[in-house]
Amino acid sequence: MRITARPRLHVPSIVGRMRTDPGPLVLVAVVVALTTSLLAAAGPLTTRASDQALADAVRKAGAQGVVVGTFDRDDQFYDVRTRDPRAAARLRVAVAGAQLLLPDRVADVVRGGIAGVTTTPLQLLDAGPGRYLTLAYLGAPTGSPEVRYVSGGPPRATVGADRAETQLAADAGPWTVQVALSQASATALGLRPGDRLTMKDHQGRPVVARVSGIFEARDPGDPVWQPVPQLLDPVRGVTAGVPTAAAGALVSAAALPDLQLAAPEDDLRERVYTTPRPDAVRWSGSEQLVRAIAALKSAPHVPGGAVWDSELDRVVADGRSQVSAARGQADVLILSLLLCALLVLGLAADLLVRRRAPSVLVSRERGATLAEIAAELVVEAAAWVLVGVVVGVLGARLALGHAAWTWWLAVPFLAAVAAGVRGAMFASRATDPRRTPANRNARRVAARGRQLRRTAAVAAVVAAAVLSLVALRQRGVVGDGDPTAASAPVWWSVAGALLVVAAVPSLARVLLDATRRTSGGVAFFVAARVRETGVRTLPLLVVTVTVAQLAFAVSLSSTEQRGQAAGALLGVGGDARATLAPGGSATEVVSALEGAPGVRAAAAARIEEAVPATSGSDAATVLLAVVDASAYAHLLTVSALPDAPALARLGRDDAADVPALLLGGPAGLQDDFSLPGADGSAVRLHVVGTAPRVQDTVQPVVVVDAAAYARAGGAVEPNTVWVVGPRAASALLARVGPADDVVVAADELDARRAAPLASGLVLLAGAASMLLLLFAVLGVALAAAGEADSRAVSLGRLRALGLRDHQLRRLLAGELLAPVLIGAVAGVVLGLGAALVMFGQLSLERVTGQTGAPAISIPPWALGGPVVLVLAVLVLAQLEWHRLRRVALGQLLRGGSPR
Repeated sequence: MRITARPRLHVPSIVGRMRTDPGPLVLVAVVVALTTSLLAAAGPLTTRASDQALADAVRKAGAQGVVVGTFDRDDQFYDVRTRDPRAAARLRVAVAGAQLLLPDRVADVVRGGIAGVTTTPLQLLDAGPGRYLTLAYLGAPTGSPEVRYVSGGPPRATVGADRAETQLAADAGPWTVQVALSQASATALGLRPGDRLTMKDHQGRPVVARVSGIFEARDPGDPVWQPVPQLLDPVRGVTAGVPTAAAGALVSAAALPDLQLAAPEDDLRERVYTTPRPDAVRWSGSEQLVRAIAALKSAPHVPGGAVWDSELDRVVADGRSQVSAARGQADVLILSLLLCALLVLGLAADLLVRRRAPSVLVSRERGATLAEIAAELVVEAAAWVLVGVVVGVLGARLALGHAAWTWWLAVPFLAAVAAGVRGAMFASRATDPRRTPANRNARRVAARGRQLRRTAAVAAVVAAAVLSLVALRQRGVVGDGDPTAASAPVWWSVAGALLVVAAVPSLARVLLDATRRTSGGVAFFVAARVRETGVRTLPLLVVTVTVAQLAFAVSLSSTEQRGQAAGALLGVGGDARATLAPGGSATEVVSALEGAPGVRAAAAARIEEAVPATSGSDAATVLLAVVDASAYAHLLTVSALPDAPALARLGRDDAADVPALLLGGPAGLQDDFSLPGADGSAVRLHVVGTAPRVQDTVQPVVVVDAAAYARAGGAVEPNTVWVVGPRAASALLARVGPADDVVVAADELDARRAAPLASGLVLLAGAASMLLLLFAVLGVALAAAGEADSRAVSLGRLRALGLRDHQLRRLLAGELLAPVLIGAVAGVVLGLGAALVMFGQLSLERVTGQTGAPAISIPPWALGGPVVLVLAVLVLAQLEWHRLRRVALGQLLRGGSPR
């Protein structure tokens, strides 16, 4: 039986080495602590930002996020209808029963159900067309909406208690219901308390109401108003040149029985509205929530129950797509940071073995096995790695109150394993009795074997880089923990760095040949030392990869910030935009802005959304922009908005159809199509070019010249003013009325940058950039320390041969600087190349808020990495020179350690 002894650890030797030379170990602990603190904080911060982003998306969705259940009406009496004084209580019971049937996943994120009875939009007949009113009863679990009446009072029952159950025959006249209006709705419709409202539905049937009072909501943000937002915010616009207004009127619980008699039965809708609680929508359960809502909408109808509908699933799905893109981009940065930290830790482990070389050799000569040597080095390094992990996790926990514990916490311990393996390999080679073969062919075969192994390793890394790039282009970053696509920039950098390492010997030979005949000898000695030591793979790999990832992270942050600025400017349409209330004159506003201080240009336009466009083979709804082509082109030219040279083609008046620019839309609209004109007739348009994107819309965009469109019978009265210039916002605000809606690009940009996803990504990119720069500097310092002894001996010999101090200083700086410059320049090229190739697949537009991928922005400080490394090399060279000058020349020549 074979007995295998366990490796014996000599604890006094381990402790003695740690006390004698703790420098590399302390450096390992610092790198691990910094990396761990950032990664431990990244998890909670990412989850928090994801939850906040989803909550923000649900909050902004407003009425779109409401989960609505519609009840079947079972009181269809065609001859006689009876007034039901208990209508509100009966509806409340039905609402409670319907909410009990909601799936648990949906019930967890919605508030108590709001009972609602609404009519279809009813047209007011007393003041011309274009005025519509929706009658609505809303009852929250806590009671009726809280309002304060500024005039009049709440709606009351039309009849007394003695006639509470009055019956109404089918041929009876209209029944009157009392309603209340918000102050904004009363202003939009021109109504006041006591007015009698005569209305008709879409079938021409009459509905009569009386205004009981005008109110103000005590809390306009109360979710009870979300189901019918027109109650507080009437919609005003212009259709075919006619001003329109659509508002809501509030019906109280006392007046609800009258509403059921006043409106035709098929005009009434009894519903339960469950408004979402934005803070309850979490990233961890969002996918299950989308599925639950989809299942709820497709569930079979239960007699007496509610038929459910909602756009909350689409809202959450859209929010998930944005969060997924942001999490995928965060994964790219985290993987880059983790790999660079591992490379620096590997370099620190190499320095540790070099510093422990004498004691390792002594232990080996005294009979220690390779396993025992490796185990001692692993324990020595792992202890300090553990210290770094604990410090990093505690720091993140103290800063955030929570720290992530995931698989990557074990990754830094690979540095300890690397130290043990490296030490065992060193001890094995140093005490190997086999000598180098004297036979030339044998040496050549051994060299070819080493070259084949290196080539195979490089080929494997290049293949991994290609596969990860293919995965990125096919799948993008989806934010669900896909490391293959997220690691594409890292593999790109590593593969490029290995190719640079393979090219360094050839480059060193060229430099050596070029400097043979130079005067002074310094350049020749530098080239010789680079050829001898510059082929070390790990130091050059560390510098190249860290600088590449630094350039990538800086470019990512700059591109997102520039994209947010461009998206805000495009979304507004200029530095400021005013949407005028009906009756306002955009032409007068533009005339007043001309020549104003700080205003470069102003243009008026008519913007209409959801305009039906039809052709012989296709149809779509488009955004129509009716502009003065020359004024709009001038505005685009003097601003940072994209130019549109095709606007010059809109001024032709010799065409039978109106020249138009089109962006997007189905293929059937690419040549000719029609839009509705001001008098209801069709206006034919002929596409002559591609339209600029207007106000960051996702709809197809049609741009026409106002003069040509007016000749064809289109409505051209402008309702929007765009202004560009450094003082555009203040100038526009001074020239519009209080009812006009003004949007400022600077405010829009601040809102986009303050969004949870955008601000979190910029913060992560900034922190990662600082750590990557620190890792690059540490890599340079570790590489310099690893070759310090051999460099000291070489400089001592040159010093003995008569080189002066200034020549030795230049030689020392050149020897340290040459490989760093090679790696730094290659890293910048690789990092910027990765940005150019991969940014299009990172879904940056979902974070910047643009409709397309943002233009890549490479800031000047992306080149700051090489500059910082050059300064670090010069400082290290000066420090090493001062240390060498304190060592006697004889000691250097004998190979004594300068430390």
